[in-house]
Amino acid sequence: MATVLDYLSAPEFSDARLTQVINIPPYETGRLAQIGLFSDEPIATTYVRLAIDGEEITIIPAIERGGPSNKNMGEGLGHTMISIPHFPLDDAITPSDIQNVMAFGEDYIFQTLEGVYQRKMLSMRSKHDATHAHLDWGAVRGQVVDARGRLLVNLFTQFGITQDVTNFALGTAGTDVAAVNRSVKSKLRRQLRGSASSGVRVLASPEWFDAYVGHASVKEALKYYPGTPNPARDDISDTFNYAGLSIERIDEEFQFRQADGTFAVQDAIPAGEAIAVPLGTDLFKRYIAPPDTLPTANRAPNPTDKVHVSTEDLKHGKGRDIHTESNVLPICTRPGAIQRLTMS
Repeated sequence: MATVLDYLSAPEFSDARLTQVINIPPYETGRLAQIGLFSDEPIATTYVRLAIDGEEITIIPAIERGGPSNKNMGEGLGHTMISIPHFPLDDAITPSDIQNVMAFGEDYIFQTLEGVYQRKMLSMRSKHDATHAHLDWGAVRGQVVDARGRLLVNLFTQFGITQDVTNFALGTAGTDVAAVNRSVKSKLRRQLRGSASSGVRVLASPEWFDAYVGHASVKEALKYYPGTPNPARDDISDTFNYAGLSIERIDEEFQFRQADGTFAVQDAIPAGEAIAVPLGTDLFKRYIAPPDTLPTANRAPNPTDKVHVSTEDLKHGKGRDIHTESNVLPICTRPGAIQRLTMS
């Protein structure tokens, strides 16, 4: 008679199938994932070498010793090597998950085991997604951070790039906000150097957003346009389009575990600030490295496989161990296209 462990070893629960299952839900954790700012790019190495050419960061592919060299990419200000962050997460199917299912027949056993796997896959996937969202927010500030919030590389200081900073002076009633909007767009167009873009999104802290939509010049400009949301009469709580910019209030925050084991909470956007980024470009990349297993070493993963699953039997028939991992590095290849907005 087949045992539960025999069923757990069925092709339906193979590592390849479970990896496919855990990656089925679209990656939509965090606002940056929802607006599709980053594009995924699998690589065959567990690190990237970053170099800069004309204020654009390029990835130097790793080549086996003795192989053909990479072509020169021009004079750079420097280069650095970054290991792709590795995020393992384990769980297990134990007797308590499936106790007493044998009495209901083989079909029911498969349905039950499938349900157990589904719950565990969704739980682990949500934790990986939350981690990736945390890294994404670091990337739109021109930073490479790890899951503990530690700064690994600041791309601006590493490569000597000066970030554009625009002060909106929202505390001054006479500020021409529309004119400042045009200045922001002009700076971003220069950074794009003719590359196509579908618009500019301003990701604003609650303080910055409230000061912006409540500014006298914004209210006055929209006073006589009944078809346009006006902060003077409407509840503007999520997004607001004005003078060529789409301003979105970001209330996201994330927790990360500190070295002492306690959790710290950090706002996605620093209080009183905002970030302007171009949409519809290929400047924001999320590099995906191979899993930490022998069969996948030096092989670029499938573009859809941000999370890898492997399983094995526990000792003494205690169950089935489930190991998941993700190896991702989001980065902006042209940090100058990230514009910091302040208020005074």
